[in-house]
Amino acid sequence: MYNWISRRALLAGCAAGVAALVGLSALTSHGLAQDKPRYAMLVRVLGNTAFELARVGAQQAADELGVELIYTGPTENSAEGQVALIDSLIAQRVNAIMLSANDATALTPSLQKAARRGIAVVTWDQDTEATARKLHIASATNALITLGPAKIALDLAGGEGKIGVISGPANSTTQNEWVDELIRLTKEEDAFKGLEVVEVAYGDERSDKAYNEALGLVNKYPDLKVIVAYSSIGIAAASQMVRDQNLIGKVQVTGLGFPNEMVDHVTSGATPAFAIWNMIDVGYTTVYATKALIDETVTGASGDMIAAGRMGEIAVGDNNTAVMGELFVYNKDNVAEAADLITSLSK
Repeated sequence: MYNWISRRALLAGCAAGVAALVGLSALTSHGLAQDKPRYAMLVRVLGNTAFELARVGAQQAADELGVELIYTGPTENSAEGQVALIDSLIAQRVNAIMLSANDATALTPSLQKAARRGIAVVTWDQDTEATARKLHIASATNALITLGPAKIALDLAGGEGKIGVISGPANSTTQNEWVDELIRLTKEEDAFKGLEVVEVAYGDERSDKAYNEALGLVNKYPDLKVIVAYSSIGIAAASQMVRDQNLIGKVQVTGLGFPNEMVDHVTSGATPAFAIWNMIDVGYTTVYATKALIDETVTGASGDMIAAGRMGEIAVGDNNTAVMGELFVYNKDNVAEAADLITSLSK
């Protein structure tokens, strides 16, 4: 079994941050105290829902710590755009740059320049070379990303039965690692040995293909209990297939998804639960970790313990990386609130 995330827990990390975002503008400090430390949150591209959620958590932490948060990013997903913004932030003499990197290597010279100017550099979500930053905040490891949907599938299947997998492109290294780990769990871990992965299908991040692959699985395996989709496009497509084919309650879907894309599928019963890393918590933790670096209560070395407010203590491991932990689980009790939050951020 796995623990459902309660409605209260979901809203605790959201409400204060949403209110605080009103009127915030990138690269400005209008109406803000000039003596506050200034932390720049640099995203890969503006307008991305996941980054807007991280911004919510970062702003909540900034308010708790008395920090001015500067939220910015390029309008196109490019390393060149981030380099230009890093140079601008250096000129503004911010105290910290916290970034999700567009490129693992191209940003290194600019970030090393920032460090030489006394600016703390922390990465989150997507990392750079280790020489370009002091600390990385990872939403989850590949093993934890696999584990979230695997636990849900185990519960939905009643501990045993046949499951099929929908992944992304067949050449996706990351998604293949997730699928390989799921297969390993079912073969080597006692808790999961009741599950049998009968087939892995590839939706290629196309809704129509993922739909047809999911339909093929249920036609080929009449006793299939669960479809696990390690793709946000795949989980939505498989859920729609189950609804269209009147298979709700016969075949259940889980995997990785976003609340605003999954709310109707959850309420229909096609997908009783799904998981995703909680970007609100990632943003929140990143600000606390940055403050700890600047205050020198941590150095980013393995074994450091970051005091991260409501998130508790988070350990720094190998490669100066702190991992958030298990994925956030959404179900009928919390998905609508999360979907409403995401919708509000996109307006």
